[in-house]
Amino acid sequence: MKVKVFKTSFSFLKNQCYLAHSEGRGVLIDPAWDFGTIDEYITAHDIALRAVLVTHAHTDHTDLAGRFAKRYGCPVCMSSIEIEHSGFQCQNLTATYDLEMIDIGGLKVMPLLTPGHTIGGMCYILEGHIFTGDTIFIEGVGSCGSNEEHASMLFDSVQKIKDRVDMDTKFWPGHSFGQQPGENLRFLLDYNIYFQIRDRSHFIKFRTRRNRPDPFGFE
Repeated sequence: MKVKVFKTSFSFLKNQCYLAHSEGRGVLIDPAWDFGTIDEYITAHDIALRAVLVTHAHTDHTDLAGRFAKRYGCPVCMSSIEIEHSGFQCQNLTATYDLEMIDIGGLKVMPLLTPGHTIGGMCYILEGHIFTGDTIFIEGVGSCGSNEEHASMLFDSVQKIKDRVDMDTKFWPGHSFGQQPGENLRFLLDYNIYFQIRDRSHFIKFRTRRNRPDPFGFE
């Protein structure tokens, strides 16, 4: 399985979109803003696009989902909870469910419900890779402002990922704050402080502290 990283930007936002592909088949994860560059890569490498995987409904992760669905006649996968709570709609939108394996043209994808940044945030595990959107960054976890309930959800999501993901699994988040994507779980356990906090109340207090970093401090 190969992972192509597309670094895209719009205004002050900087995103990382991904194409995971193997043997001429692929899936896009959270495509946004640069349709031409992404589509040119798919065409040049003769990749049959089987699906678009969307981690959550924020515009910087859904911008091109419908356009690629129309271009390739493929489904757009989003968690059923995120669809319900966000009201997001696009062509070929398909609901996915926690831990219900989906077969996308021979590619086995495991959806992992990981709320916190949004109510229905979903990570996707695919052949030793996990695409985490804004739930997990290499440097930290997603924004939830001062909402302690959402911070508690993030705590559960981190524990769930630690329990479900193999040590060598590579993490591909939606944004970078200094570290490059593609580090494995071992790296996050050593360097991501949120993976080291074991107490829920400590996690909530730390994530909702007043002096937390700028959530838009992308690199």
